[in-house]
Amino acid sequence: MGDTVSTLLFQPPPPTKLKENKIIWLKTSQGKRIPGFYIHFNNFDGEDASRSLTVKELQSTDTSEGITILYSHANAEDLGSIYPWCKFLSKMLRVNLFAYDYTGYGMAYDEGNPSEDFCYADIQAAYDFLRNDLEVPAQNIVLYGRSLGSGPSCHLAAGTALNEDPESGGPVGGVILHAPFLSVYRIVIDTGCTVYGDKFPNIDQAPHIQSPTILVHGTADQIVPFNHSERLYDALPKESRARPLYIEGMGHNNVHSVVRPMFVARLNEFLDEHVWPKIDNTKKEFIPGRRRR
Repeated sequence: MGDTVSTLLFQPPPPTKLKENKIIWLKTSQGKRIPGFYIHFNNFDGEDASRSLTVKELQSTDTSEGITILYSHANAEDLGSIYPWCKFLSKMLRVNLFAYDYTGYGMAYDEGNPSEDFCYADIQAAYDFLRNDLEVPAQNIVLYGRSLGSGPSCHLAAGTALNEDPESGGPVGGVILHAPFLSVYRIVIDTGCTVYGDKFPNIDQAPHIQSPTILVHGTADQIVPFNHSERLYDALPKESRARPLYIEGMGHNNVHSVVRPMFVARLNEFLDEHVWPKIDNTKKEFIPGRRRR
């Protein structure tokens, strides 16, 4: 877009690198080329583990079973910086995970400046890859949006709910919003409504989300006020509200080691209660290490 708000909002870090054979390149509807990586949770050599797969390995792997998280990262991050965190999530939640970079971030730094519309096209390309190339059912996909990533995640979650095409697969299986905001302008000032020029109006998308949604937020967040999650929770349809996780004293940028056990336990509980029951039981039996209730 090239406008002042986008310039202030998007702050791509200096690009970090991953091994080229681990990168999966996607083409978006905006004509941009963006990278992603896929982490598979399975039994490798007799041990449950999470590892990234090459494109060649993906072609010989059944990726349609179990839960797959579609991870949308925060600002000032890219694939290289989030890889350890994503591998941690995959291992601790026993899920597959696909993460992607926004246009203008990481190895897509030369694809143009980031924008709201590009972000929406980016997550759609990632979702289409999971649905069409990896044949992951919609109910097996959980969107995870952290901070900036809550914008494209809310947009896609609402879009899958509103799509009446029977071939679309219906709403996604679940949504995790980590330190989300009501909208970009509302981080600075409570405008009371979505005004012209505002970006990522999550508060307007929330009422349309028809997937179980959990909000995770630190009460000491100095970047996105904690009450943004409280108000997003109220804006969700009642049937989409999962018990939120508000972590006392946690800030915006990291889930520190002290609170990670609580964080992991609550997300596993969310998946067990709201996502796993919708996945075919005969397939669930084959997920390694999965706790059964």
